[in-house]
Amino acid sequence: MLRDSAHSTHSTGSGFRIHWTTMLTVFVLCCLPAFVAQAQTEEVFEQERADTSRFFEEAHSALDNALEMFDDRSDLKSKDELPFYDVYSRSQETQDKKIESYLDAAASALGISSISDQRIRIAEMRSEIEECRQDLTLFERKKISAPEKSYNPLVVSRKGYEEKIESTKQKTLELEAAIENEKADLVKQLQKVGMDLEPEQIDILLESITGDEFVRVSIIFDNAKNFAMELEALTEKTGEDLDAAKKYYGIYLMLLRTVDRLQKQFVENVDNVYYPKLDEFAAKAQANIVEAKKAIQAGADEETLRRNIENNELTYEATMLYKQGLAQQKHQMMMANIECRKNVLTALNTYKTVSLSKDVAELLHTSRRAFESITSLSVPDLRPFENVKMKEAFGEITRELRK
Repeated sequence: MLRDSAHSTHSTGSGFRIHWTTMLTVFVLCCLPAFVAQAQTEEVFEQERADTSRFFEEAHSALDNALEMFDDRSDLKSKDELPFYDVYSRSQETQDKKIESYLDAAASALGISSISDQRIRIAEMRSEIEECRQDLTLFERKKISAPEKSYNPLVVSRKGYEEKIESTKQKTLELEAAIENEKADLVKQLQKVGMDLEPEQIDILLESITGDEFVRVSIIFDNAKNFAMELEALTEKTGEDLDAAKKYYGIYLMLLRTVDRLQKQFVENVDNVYYPKLDEFAAKAQANIVEAKKAIQAGADEETLRRNIENNELTYEATMLYKQGLAQQKHQMMMANIECRKNVLTALNTYKTVSLSKDVAELLHTSRRAFESITSLSVPDLRPFENVKMKEAFGEITRELRK
């Protein structure tokens, strides 16, 4: 009886211990996602602060200089108001150019980010791959006339070139794998600046002449939002120091003007640089097609000319697709700029009267919410390349546009 009773007590205690352990395990498993999420949130926050620290002081300095030039501008005459013999006095127009140079410097500082670093790495690796391809062509050619054996260390044998070819091919494969890894990570990084892309869309974004610029602008916009948050915090800390508060709001105004300038430059590049060049490519492709058809009628090599026609048709199709993408990106930028211009006008008037108000921090908070709305660019409709030939045609057009 005693043995049975003792056994029963032991079982009950053991059962309790098992039950408690199970409960503790369930509790940990349930709370673990929250702990992980909190850790990830803190990690993201720390990363954002670290990224902001990379550009804040440089951008602040440039915007502060722009504000100083802007304040001085009101005391200057326009170029038309100066006497024709006065070539040394500053005018509003010369001051505007100085302001723009500082705004460009601020944009350059705001473009600093881990995403920019990745874009640079991908570009560098693609450049290395291109060099490898050129080396392979050279090695294949030199292998033809290379000796079977050579005891001269300065002369490469046929086997030596074969080893060079194999090594270069291996390096190319490693670089291509590294690029794929960078692109996968880039997808995650771009999500942080509001660009939710699929991995297969990254190629067309990086291959497009404006895709690279679109990413840069998105980075600058995201950094500008973080910059505005820092200004808001600094303004709150100024307390009753209205001069400091006004200064921070003025820098915010210059920040808005930087965004406005970037948006306008994007649209101008599409209209004045990329569209004309693409129209020129399309016209050349059509001219080549007409010429090839005439040559066929004249009895020239039809098979070769038919291939030429196909290649030119592909070029023309890629050019039209390119223009469609640019038109959509341009439209998005123009819509964002309309909102930005409204905020610039509001901020300008507020800056002129802000010394009369003690609620500058609240003004900045309100303005930042409006600022976030104008800097949130939606992702362009990036259709993946239909085939390898289209991708190659796109890349070729992009290289021509960059010349």
